[in-house]
Amino acid sequence: MAPTRLLIVDSDQRFWDSAQFELAIDPRIDQITRIDSAQSAIASLGSVKPGIVIINMTVPGPTTTDLIRALSAGPEPTPFIALFDLLDDGRVGYAVGSGARACISRMSPARQIRGTIIEVLAGELPIHRDVAERPYLLTDLIAEFQRQSRGAAKTETTVCPLTERELTILSRVADGNANKEIADLLYISERTVKNHMTNILAKLGAHDRAHAVRFGIQNSWISLERPEPVLSMVA
Repeated sequence: MAPTRLLIVDSDQRFWDSAQFELAIDPRIDQITRIDSAQSAIASLGSVKPGIVIINMTVPGPTTTDLIRALSAGPEPTPFIALFDLLDDGRVGYAVGSGARACISRMSPARQIRGTIIEVLAGELPIHRDVAERPYLLTDLIAEFQRQSRGAAKTETTVCPLTERELTILSRVADGNANKEIADLLYISERTVKNHMTNILAKLGAHDRAHAVRFGIQNSWISLERPEPVLSMVA
């Protein structure tokens, strides 16, 4: 992994001064730049040329959204990590919706922050863990995706690139099932489920499970609306 430049968009200089040593000793982090505001960060992207960005999203504003759009522009979007004072379902959900690859809090030790940065640089999505640790959050995200899908104008449905088995697994994810539960339901190994999920994310270009479910719902490949079971009366 070639060394990369880290841009930190946060005004808390004292916090980052304490974390500076832990980050600076890693040879994979070539240069660390801290900028106080999202507006200044947007103006500096061309000169700093960061390979990864940490954004304070505790009190997001219009310029934060503009910064995220700027990072997402171009053929190779710049990955970013969302920083909050504390992590809860609402904040993690907001980070997922904004496209963050990971979440960290000011309670996170510097070593953990460094580890998260390296994971993202390696192409991993640590935010998966944050969502997996909050089962109600995934359910809420999926419900919101479906609500948005119902309110959106109908467009031509994209051809589904998933196999029948992958669609089945994605439907189980939409039902709120974890990998272990899906494995039990389909009588397959948990490793097989993980392999299918990896393929699903790759085919859809999805950031995480919730993002994949959103694709499925918006394109009518899957639905949360299940027919009611027919009960027979036995005399």
